[in-house]
Amino acid sequence: MSQTQKKEHDAGRHSEDTADQETGQKTERRSEPIFVARQPIFTSDRSIWGYELLFRHSSTAATAQVADQDVATARVIADGYMLAQSQIAQDKRMLINFPRNLILSGAAFALPSHQCVPEILEHVEPTQDIMDACRRLKDAGYTLALDDYVGQPGYEALMHLTDIIKVEVLNMSRIEVMRIVNQLKPFGVTLLAEKVEDTAMFDLCARLGFSLFQGYHFSKPEIVPGTKVSSAQMVKTQLLATLNKDYDPKELSNVISHDASLTFRLLRYINSAVFALRTKVESVHQAITLLGQNPIRQWLMVVLVADLDPSPAAQEITFLSVLRGRFLEEIAEVANNPLGLPKDSMFLIGLLSRLDALLGVPMEELMEHISLESSIRDAFLGKPNAVRSWLDCLNALEEGNFDEAQTTLDTHGIDLQTAAGVRLQATQWTQHILGLEYTGDEA
Repeated sequence: MSQTQKKEHDAGRHSEDTADQETGQKTERRSEPIFVARQPIFTSDRSIWGYELLFRHSSTAATAQVADQDVATARVIADGYMLAQSQIAQDKRMLINFPRNLILSGAAFALPSHQCVPEILEHVEPTQDIMDACRRLKDAGYTLALDDYVGQPGYEALMHLTDIIKVEVLNMSRIEVMRIVNQLKPFGVTLLAEKVEDTAMFDLCARLGFSLFQGYHFSKPEIVPGTKVSSAQMVKTQLLATLNKDYDPKELSNVISHDASLTFRLLRYINSAVFALRTKVESVHQAITLLGQNPIRQWLMVVLVADLDPSPAAQEITFLSVLRGRFLEEIAEVANNPLGLPKDSMFLIGLLSRLDALLGVPMEELMEHISLESSIRDAFLGKPNAVRSWLDCLNALEEGNFDEAQTTLDTHGIDLQTAAGVRLQATQWTQHILGLEYTGDEA
C-alpha cells in the first residue's frame, strides 16, 4: 500500500459523497474518471504474475466525510476493477487493498475469485468478525493476501487463512529478512517481497524463499558490467531519435519497405478492426497515404521500442514506455504545450524515458549515442528542469503517489480528473497498438 493510500485511509479521503449541512442529505457527484495505478508483481524469472491495483477517484477531496469513506471506497474498487480488467490479461492476478469495514461488508464477493486477490491491510486487526469474514472468502475460493507483515505478534490465526504474505523489505538487513522468513515457514504461505529496490535485495529474497517480487527495481535498469548495446539495437535507437524530426514521406516509406517484418506488421496494424477499412491496404505507400505521416511515424517508433527487447520479462517496461509517451503527448495539448516542444517530442520523451531499463545500459552511456535536445538529455540524466518535472510526475502516478503528482499538474492548471481521462485514453491506445505486436491479434 502506498503512503498516499495510508494517509487517505486515515483521513477518510476516499468519499465521493458530500453532505448538505442544513438538511443532512447526501448529494452524489456525477460519475468521474477513476485513476488506476498498476504495480507489476514478478516471479523469480521476472515474468509478470499479476498487479497490485491502486485506485483514486479523480475528484477525491481532503474534506470528504469520514462516515462515507467505505461506500466511496467500494465504488472506487468496483469501478477501478472494471477499468483495470480491460487492460490486464485474464491469466494475471490482481491484488486489491481492502480496509476493515469493506472486508466485513462482503464487498469482495462482487469481484471474481479466479482473478482478484483481496489484500488485507496491515492495520486491520484479526478480530473474530474479521476472521469469520476471511473464512467466508476462503470458502468461496478467494486467494487472500496479508499486507506489510513485519513480524508483529497476534496475527498467527489470520496467517493460517492467508495464501500470500507481503513483506516490505526496504531497508531491511539480511538477518531481519531471514528472521521473518523463518517465522513464516510453518504457515506454508507464498512470500511476496515488497519494495524491492535493487538487484542485491532481489537475489537475497529469491535465495531465502520468496517467489513473488514487487518494487521499483523492476522498472530500473539492471546494469551488468561490460554489457554493450548490440549494433542492431543501436541502429533502432538512433532511428527512434531521427523519427522525432520531420521526415519525408518517401524516406519513411523506404525505411519500412526495406524491412519485411516492419512491412508485415504495418499492414496488419492498418488492416485491423479498429480502422474498419472497407478495402484491404496492401502497400506501405497506401498505408502512409491513408493514416498520414505522423501516425505512421509514431507507430514505427512504438514497434522499434518493442523490438529492443521482445522478451516477456520486458513487455511491462515496453508497455509503460509507450503509455508514458502517449500520455505526455496528450497532456501537453491539454496544458497548452507547457514545454514549448512539438507533440512528437513529448511522445519521444515518454517513450525513451525507460530506455536504460529496456537495454540494461546506463542512461549516461545511451545519451552519448543519441542526438536529443539538451533539455531532454538533461532530464534523462536526472538534472532538474521542466522536462524532468514531468518525468517525476509520471513516476508518482505510476507508484500511486497521487498527491505528489498533483503538485506538477496544479502548476499547469490540470486537475486529476482531466489527467485520469487522458491516462485512460492513452492506456487504451497503448493496449491496442502493443496488443497487435505481442499477440498478432487485435487487442
